[in-house]
Amino acid sequence: MRNENWVEKSRDYAGPATVAHVADFYRRYPGELVTFYTNVEVREAAPDLTLRITLPDGLTLHDYSPPPEFQGAPPYVEVDAGTQYLVWSLAASTGACASTGACASTEARYEYQTQARIAPVTRDKEITSRAVVTRGDEILSEESATFLVRAKGDYLRYLPEIYADDDLMGRFLMLFESFWSPIETQIDSMSNYFNPEMTPPDFLRWLASWFDLTLNERLPEERRRQLVQAAVPLYRQRGTKQGLKRYLEIYTGGEVHIVEHRADNFRLGSAAALGPGIALGRNNRPHTFTVRLRLPPEDDEATWLNSIRALIEAEKPAHTAYTLYVESTFHNL
Repeated sequence: MRNENWVEKSRDYAGPATVAHVADFYRRYPGELVTFYTNVEVREAAPDLTLRITLPDGLTLHDYSPPPEFQGAPPYVEVDAGTQYLVWSLAASTGACASTGACASTEARYEYQTQARIAPVTRDKEITSRAVVTRGDEILSEESATFLVRAKGDYLRYLPEIYADDDLMGRFLMLFESFWSPIETQIDSMSNYFNPEMTPPDFLRWLASWFDLTLNERLPEERRRQLVQAAVPLYRQRGTKQGLKRYLEIYTGGEVHIVEHRADNFRLGSAAALGPGIALGRNNRPHTFTVRLRLPPEDDEATWLNSIRALIEAEKPAHTAYTLYVESTFHNL
């Protein structure tokens, strides 16, 4: 039976252990399975830490999956007035802990999965599952997960009103609604696919192709997202010092310094005359600039250098020349 003498603690109390508890879907139909994901973080070792997962009336335990550390220690199932409780001992795992009764590891994370089947309902009903971590009679952390059980399918609203009270038709349409619901969710979230910050990694290349932007797959995902996000501003600044600097900073993930050499060799005086003696630039090379940067910490340095030089060649004005330096060695490249 349940222990009603637990001492209530604040949910955000940063004590020896914390729990997070969520459901895989927040709208389900009778007969379907709902999966709860429970994550327990243990900060302090204790011999009597316990995880208790509540499956209230309307849910029937179907299956459960403990973390690898606890595969040899099944939960203790309690039943009280139609409510089921899965009780896991965080001290009972396989190996030495199971044989010695030692406590759960300090600074450890454990994830449990609990599947339950939904019972029939006569009207829409919210069901709440609760996960609690206790130490003895003391509640250390708790969290609830609530989802809605629909008694009839939403597709009934597309049929004549005469079918609204037809229980068979309502349940029949639930089958199709359950099949199509994931697709409808994807359609409703379609705008996220066009957002560089939220689109799945596999779609980044496709999204970059809209801007004729070639992504280097060796770049970390975060930098690839930044490049796609900055594609339009970079095109507006293409051929400028600011645009090239921003592009290289995203590409390398570090600071980039660009120095333009303008009129360093221009001299006015009695010796001034049109010809090789008058030039804008460095060492009589007009329209030159220097790029100084630090390469990402990668093993294949030559490949990075080649890709950076190709990037500069593609982004700089065609009539300009440049010198590339690596900040870590300052060797002229």
